[in-house]
Parts: sequence; C-alpha cells; structure tokens
Amino acid sequence: MTLTKTLFAFGLNHKTAPVEVREKLYVTDSEIPELLSIFGRTLSECLVLSTCNRTEVYGVIESANLDIDHYKRLLLNFKGADGLVNDSHFFEYISCSACQQLFHVATSIDSKVIGDLQILRQLRSAYATAKDSSMTGKILNQLLQRAFKLGKQVYNETSIHDGAISASLAAVELALESLGSLSGRNVLVIGAGEMARLTAEALAVKRVGKIVVTNRSRVHAEELLSSLHREYDFESEIVDFADFKSQLSEIDIIISSTGSTEPILHSEDFKGQRRRILVIDIAVPRDVETAVGLLPNVILKNIDDLNSIVIGNHERRMQDLPKVNALIMKEMVDFLTWYYTLPLLPAYEKTGVKPSIERTNEVIRIKNFLAGNISEIHRLYAHSNGNFREDLASHFDLIDRLRAMKSSALAAPTVAL
Repeated sequence: MTLTKTLFAFGLNHKTAPVEVREKLYVTDSEIPELLSIFGRTLSECLVLSTCNRTEVYGVIESANLDIDHYKRLLLNFKGADGLVNDSHFFEYISCSACQQLFHVATSIDSKVIGDLQILRQLRSAYATAKDSSMTGKILNQLLQRAFKLGKQVYNETSIHDGAISASLAAVELALESLGSLSGRNVLVIGAGEMARLTAEALAVKRVGKIVVTNRSRVHAEELLSSLHREYDFESEIVDFADFKSQLSEIDIIISSTGSTEPILHSEDFKGQRRRILVIDIAVPRDVETAVGLLPNVILKNIDDLNSIVIGNHERRMQDLPKVNALIMKEMVDFLTWYYTLPLLPAYEKTGVKPSIERTNEVIRIKNFLAGNISEIHRLYAHSNGNFREDLASHFDLIDRLRAMKSSALAAPTVAL
C-alpha cells in the first residue's frame, strides 16, 4: 500500500487574530530556515509564510498520526509566545481546505486589502526559502507552481487588482484622507525595505513636499532614494538612524516599516510636539508603542486601520470575485485529482517500468472518477463545521474508500460517494 502524503495547513492571519497577537508569531526571514529545520524532524515537506498580516505553515506528513496541536506548540515555543497566543487565534486545514487557503492567498482574495500584489512576491520568497532548506517535495512543488500560475492568471484575466492597494500604498492613501493634499508636507520614512520603498514611491507620485529617509544601514537608505530619483523628481534627505528623533518637530507624517522586534518610537519622543503629526505604523511587530496615540498632537494609525481606504475601489474589484473563485475551483479540481491519485498509483510509478494497458486504464479510471466527484469530495470534509479532527478522519476514510473502490467501483462512470 502506498504511503499517504497528507497536506495540511495551520496558522493565524488578519481574519483570526488582531495585530497585537499576530506580531507575537511573526517569523523573520533569518528565523525561517531554523523553524523549517524544527518542523522537518517529522514533516517531509514544509513552507512558512510570515508577513505583517499572516503567519501560515503548509506541511506534508507521511504518517496517519497528524497531531496539529504539536506543530502549533512548536511554533509557539520557537517564538516564545506560549500563553500569549491562544487556540482560538489559529486556523487549521487539511487537504482540500489547505489547498483552497493557499490559492486564496496567492490570488490575494485572502489579503486584508484584496488585490494586493505584494503577497504573491512574498509567497515566492517563502517557497524559495523552503526549497533552499530542502523542505519542498512532490506535493508542495506541485501546489506552489499551481498557486503561482493561478496568481498570474488572476492578474491577467480579471480586474481584481485594478486600483488595488498594498499596505504601503494604503498608508499613503490614509495620509491623504487624514491631511488632504500632501503638497509641501515633510514625510519621514523609517526603514528601507520593500514596504518602505513602495511607500516612498507612492509618496513621490503624490508630489509630497520632502521625503526624509532613515534606516539603520545608511547604504540601504541611499540605494532606496537613488533608485527613486531615477524615475521621480522630488526633494529628499537621509538622516542617520541615531539622529532621526531630533527631526520630529519638522515632520508632518511618519511612516514606519522596520524589522525591529521592539518599538522604536515612544511617547517621550513626542514630548513638546506642537506640530500636528500623523504617525502610520505599518510594521509587524509594531514600531510605535500604543501610548503615542494618546498624545494631543499625534494621530497614530497601525496596519489594522488600513481597511477604510479600500472602500472607493471595493466594488470594482469585487465584480470579478466570482470569476476568481471559478478559476480557483478549476485549479483545485486539477490539483486534488492529482493529489488523491498518488496513494492509488501502482508500484511502477516509482520503478519506471512501463505499465500494462490494464494498469494504464486503471489509472485513467481513477482520475476520471476523481475529476467527476471532486466537488462531492470537497463537500465531505473540507467544511465539516471547521472541526480539524473530523476533517482528518474523513480524509483518511476517503482514501480508504477510494482504494476499496479502485478495482471495481471505479469502472462505473457514475459511482456516488
């Protein structure tokens, strides 16, 4: 009997947990290889996707004994968050629903700002890290390649990304909503990573007065401004990270996006602030302590405040949502037909021996049966009231039933599950 490779997923995101919880489980790029190594002790494949809005783990286990709580504990212990994050903050999916979740992420319809282009780049980066760590195999390679194809297809064939706003662009829109015109405004961008670069670019497009950039690495700040000045004409300045707080009295807007694990701006940094200042913290973990928002001349917004800016573009993006879901379902049918065929394939799949006509016809019958009944398979366990253990039991029951039906019932084209 072929060993079953079980696909599953768990994690938390903006739908299941607020930012103060999500930041506890944010996994940095430098931490992910170590975490993959820990998961790799019992998983044959694993991918970790961690962004400001989600930390999600996609795994493959070659055992019938999948203890999802064990892997949640590994993540909690790795981040020192045991007792700070509770079970209600997690989602947990098996097979069909795990596939669906990843496809929703890849097409950005699971993003906080639907149509966000940044998530597909982040997913590609997560896949590259998993691959470099030798934690991808037959299942995840197939799943991720389909996810990338689907993400590109949705971008090219639908309007879901028209007027879409990433967290960086949303920050600029929020500044416009709060202060009106950005003309003549001085903006301090803290950080020089991808989020900061996109934010600074959006500010340049809006013809902001002056962009001041500060970063722990001055070289990275110089590279950021140099790349923007090749395309845009705007006034700019670089301030050493050690000195940027002395500039706050001259700043109208702060947009902070660093990789710091602790707040870098505190309420005492704004004492005596006479100028009204908008502080937008788009970092996870947060760069600005909550108390800053209580000061009289400071407006503090964090990444959970960005929803309000998407209203203007919402209807246009949502018009194509049914089309996106149809594309996702088609890709799910193709993937799951392949996925559920794996444990039923004869031994020659591994040996490379040419199959007989009978064996070939058997595989064709298996695939035809799965393709014709995949929606029923999905219904059987992917939405069983969100009970992971029931879903898991149904998953293995389905495989056992398919194996039992393999030699006889599959020959009939209209077999009902």
